[in-house]
Amino acid sequence: MTQLLGVALRGTGSYLPARVVTNDEFTEVLNLDTSDEWIRTRTGIRERRYAGQGETSATLGAAAGRLAIETAGLTPADIDLIVCATVTPDLMCPSTANLIQAELGCGHIPAFDITAACSGFLYALSVGTQFVRTGAARHALVVGAEVLTRILDFTDRNSCILFGDGAGAVVLSATPVINTGVRMIRLYSDGSRQELIQVPSRVTPNPPPGPPQLQRLDYMRLSGREVFRFAVTRMVELIEQAEIDARELGLTGIDALIPHQVNQRIIDAALESSGFPAHKVVVNLSKYGNTSAASVPIALDEALRTGRCKPGDTVLLVAFGGGLTWSSALVTL
Repeated sequence: MTQLLGVALRGTGSYLPARVVTNDEFTEVLNLDTSDEWIRTRTGIRERRYAGQGETSATLGAAAGRLAIETAGLTPADIDLIVCATVTPDLMCPSTANLIQAELGCGHIPAFDITAACSGFLYALSVGTQFVRTGAARHALVVGAEVLTRILDFTDRNSCILFGDGAGAVVLSATPVINTGVRMIRLYSDGSRQELIQVPSRVTPNPPPGPPQLQRLDYMRLSGREVFRFAVTRMVELIEQAEIDARELGLTGIDALIPHQVNQRIIDAALESSGFPAHKVVVNLSKYGNTSAASVPIALDEALRTGRCKPGDTVLLVAFGGGLTWSSALVTL
């Protein structure tokens, strides 16, 4: 019988493009009927990062992955698995993880993508955890990388203001210590509500009837009010379930909550309903906007590098997004 191992979070890394896009740019450059105040009060976002020429999910992911590997005290040759979460891959084939593998100079290891929208990183974390826990991999690189600005409709002020580009990564390593690292992961989905968040094309469906200029299949579609209700409800459920899980695992409590950086109103509403202390919540939404699968690992890396979270802390990671999907992870750093 296989002896299950502990899964330590050994290193983290993140990478943000250099170009900063402020709220004012949407009015001054794109001539949208909006304003800095309108965006800030409704979302909490002040600026976000946009990928530049030559930057892709793979290049951003490789940069974040390289830093995570260095932080872990390892080299690319030590990595046994790469799992990348993205909804904005460089190519339909091969996977973004394959491109990251080549860029980092890893060996001939398994590398593949996970598509679960804004929950993607936690889905990928779950996959990496299973490989390490069962001994199939010693060290796994888990990446969340997005260039969402390449699929935005910049005539839609309700969606284009929300998103930015970036990547975050973690290295998971086997450890004989069971009560550390990844303690619990919960994953959920509801495909019956898939129409609330979609990018209909850039794949291979049969196009709908009508002239091409009316189809606009290449852009993100977002049903704001319905998504707001979904996100608040699921975030509250995830927090409440994690508090039960923490007690059953014998943990003294949750030291920090790192949510998907989606919208300040959603986060505030969920905290009010759940009663989770606001001072324990890590939010960097104002600087980067919604970076989908990259959101949680970027915030986690930033929290560790700034001392907001420290070794020994137990953090709750939560995410929700297109699919619909929602997920959580309890991790002792």
